[in-house]
Amino acid sequence: MDRRQQARADNSAYSITDSTKNLASTKPEQILSRMLSTKSYIPTTSSLAENYNTAQDNVSLEIGKGQCGTVYALQGTLEVAKIPNSADKVTQLLTEYKMHYLILKAICEVETTIKKDIHIPELRSWINPNSKAFWNNNSLRYSQNVDAQNFALVSNRIFPIPLPIREALVDALLPPAISKRKQEFLAKPENKNCLIRIYLGRRETNKNRTNLQNIRLQNFPLHVNEMEHLQLDTSYFAQVMAQTLAILHWKAGVDGNDIEFILGSSPSETEVSQLPTPREIQEDNEWSLGERFAQHDFGRQSISIWLIDFNQCSTFEDNSTGLKRIVDAFFWNDPYYPQPNSTTDKDQKLWAVFSERYLNISRLFTTSATPGRFISTVEERSRKGVVSGLF
Repeated sequence: MDRRQQARADNSAYSITDSTKNLASTKPEQILSRMLSTKSYIPTTSSLAENYNTAQDNVSLEIGKGQCGTVYALQGTLEVAKIPNSADKVTQLLTEYKMHYLILKAICEVETTIKKDIHIPELRSWINPNSKAFWNNNSLRYSQNVDAQNFALVSNRIFPIPLPIREALVDALLPPAISKRKQEFLAKPENKNCLIRIYLGRRETNKNRTNLQNIRLQNFPLHVNEMEHLQLDTSYFAQVMAQTLAILHWKAGVDGNDIEFILGSSPSETEVSQLPTPREIQEDNEWSLGERFAQHDFGRQSISIWLIDFNQCSTFEDNSTGLKRIVDAFFWNDPYYPQPNSTTDKDQKLWAVFSERYLNISRLFTTSATPGRFISTVEERSRKGVVSGLF
């Protein structure tokens, strides 16, 4: 993509909904409050996606890197390929594929009313060095330092946060020193590939004291006090996380270790996991089936809650060992979930919302007492942690 195409793609991001046409006169906090609520939409007819759908001969774009693998956007498609960082990470990547499959299958089987706010990238394929068709089409599109005859997990891409929202993040939440050079900051690749981590379990107090060189919009941490400042519905986020975790535990049988909850743009194509279940389709009449589809506007993009990263997940049994596994996974994760036993009233209310929703959704899939034990054990372990931290 040449500079003119890049500029056109970035500038066209301003065509997001009638509600943000007058961005110049809108406070950044208002933009974030409106657009991160997951209730505003981006027309797919805009050229926002042009950056990802032009020029088949472009080099594939590195958009993320973790402990297990590096993620590349496959230019000219809506897909990404995750390639292991080393030979000893192939097993982890295969685990991610298998866990991703189990979770996606479970979500597909859940009723529409429960899953409509949960988004998981669609799986496309598992690639090995003998997948000649894939590598013949793609190997020359990677940079020379990439092993382009490797294993790869191919899935749908989560689109980044659009430019107007990134600008608002800089103006509203980052230190003034960055705001003063906003355009230079936003032009960096790591600040274009912006996904937002939803940290309901942490309050940020020192962002202005953070080393400016370490601040980036890629995997941007949005803390619960910042959400409150932006008047975002934190209870909604807590409910979505709770029902997602309940589905993972008691429908998919997966512990949820090291998963991430992020905000990103929905793809322009219909997600299989969001379609009605076979039972719903068979039972609905011509009116009720239409109402199910009306819950989703497949002609527009929105900022949505996404669940990603399954390479540390594993299955578990409903016994004492399994209980320990899912409790450990809760605490080993980044601070996405609300924290019990907080001294802050708002945090206590958020935990009450989370725990109640988790238990209610769990009852749809199991009559076991373990969901209740999970919540009580998390509360007890958190309480001990708070007490030990006082001495």
